[in-house]
Amino acid sequence: MDSRISGSASQLRDTGAELGQVPIVPMGTVLVDLAQVFARHETQHVLVQESSGGLLGIVSAEDLQNAMRTASETELTAWHHRTVESLISVTLELEETSPQPRPADNRKPTTELDCVSIRDGADLLALMTNEDVLLSWNRLEPALARAATDALTSLPNRAHFERRFQEEWQRASRLGLTLGLLIIDVDHFKQVNDTFGHLRGDMVLAAVAQCCQKQLRSYDLVARFAGDEFVAVTCGCSLEDIDLPIRRLQESIRSLDLQFNGESVPTSLSIGASVVCSGLDQLNAEDLLESADQCLYRAKRAGRNRAYRVELFGDGTSGSPTRVDTAPINVT
Repeated sequence: MDSRISGSASQLRDTGAELGQVPIVPMGTVLVDLAQVFARHETQHVLVQESSGGLLGIVSAEDLQNAMRTASETELTAWHHRTVESLISVTLELEETSPQPRPADNRKPTTELDCVSIRDGADLLALMTNEDVLLSWNRLEPALARAATDALTSLPNRAHFERRFQEEWQRASRLGLTLGLLIIDVDHFKQVNDTFGHLRGDMVLAAVAQCCQKQLRSYDLVARFAGDEFVAVTCGCSLEDIDLPIRRLQESIRSLDLQFNGESVPTSLSIGASVVCSGLDQLNAEDLLESADQCLYRAKRAGRNRAYRVELFGDGTSGSPTRVDTAPINVT
């Protein structure tokens, strides 16, 4: 930082730990005093304020510990007397402000700044002040990823899928691409849970999820939809093209060798697929979902462990559902 600093640790103001708030220190606080601040307060972070009263950044107890740990024995005393400025890792261009009159004791005026922390467990995600919000992207990004991910399968969850499905629909409509949707159901999953227990059932779902990720293209959208159902959106596939990922997926499931306590767990899939090749602007994403869902139920009624697909037209009608040939193929 090139900014000139002033102030001392005596200017520290605690904004109230009972509200999840954090202490504020001026940039001039020396590290040995900062260590005392962390020792006196439960918070693991402090808000740093520059001399004019503006909010400048965040320093954590970990930052302080790293600074002390990297200092050699001969440098340690010098490190103790460095200021918080040495811990701030970003450079800010401070705007010039009009000079303010000094009080009688000649101290620089400071602005009290309320600060409330936003946390995910022990992680500090952001600080809210009366004027601004500071976000920690390193902390926030994993939290957002967790919110969009199914914890069991590591696939996108339904909420994330529904948003992305709308985006893919709009993109395909704009570029004149075809769009396909697969709904994938694990056959007799309740029986698996009842026979082997829910923990083993979770392992089956995780294995199916891995098969879906491996056998579909890397840029296809695959997600856990609900319970034992998965969905996949394929862009740029014709009605016949969608047969290949279905066949690859069915073959990979047949190749699974899931055994618990020496007993084999039979695993198979019922799949319903729908493809719209034109007229996306006359339809909506729910039409494609409903069309694929009807094919899924046809596969179930026909005995499960099979797949049906259909073409959806721009006027809302569809062709005749066709069973996909899922004869064994080479799956790598």
